[in-house]
Amino acid sequence: MMQELNILTEERRVVRSGATVEEYMEFENTTEERHEFHNGDIITMPGVHHKHAIIVANLVGFFFPQLRGRGRIYSEMLKLNIPAYKKIVYPDVMITLGEEEFVNNDSMRLQNPIVVIEVLSKGTAKYDQTEKFEYYRSLPSVQEIVFIRQHERFVTLYRRQNGGWMMLDMTDSDAVLHLESVQATISLDDLYA
Repeated sequence: MMQELNILTEERRVVRSGATVEEYMEFENTTEERHEFHNGDIITMPGVHHKHAIIVANLVGFFFPQLRGRGRIYSEMLKLNIPAYKKIVYPDVMITLGEEEFVNNDSMRLQNPIVVIEVLSKGTAKYDQTEKFEYYRSLPSVQEIVFIRQHERFVTLYRRQNGGWMMLDMTDSDAVLHLESVQATISLDDLYA
């Protein structure tokens, strides 16, 4: 396991330490804000920029019809359980295929996405691309991880391949994000529309 970088900002702060998963779930169900669980710490989630919301909406809008009958796409409100790191986080977008697996029949804590997508802001980029990237890679079900910069046209795709991870950066005007694992695509023009 990687050494924790503990990347906290004013947007991300610990509101409670020493909590159990059960206490976190109870706390999370009684508040309007979203929080992540990090090995006993309950940490606030940052707010989102309108560009972030547009990108997430475009992903859902384009991928939903492509996945219909084969898989599902979830945005921002569904938790992801990371058992190897004792974390519960909120990815911006997750895609599943086939039977979904939830922790203890808790339909708010998914544990087997195929694709995880993060929309990067200046405040979250370092955390998303370091700590969260390691968390996502620890899940055997995850085949592709995507990082999308919200303030510039730049997408990085990581694909599990031959026991490692292949990386592909996309910036060109005619670039297309193709998610091989779920056979879904979106052009960067549509992504950033």
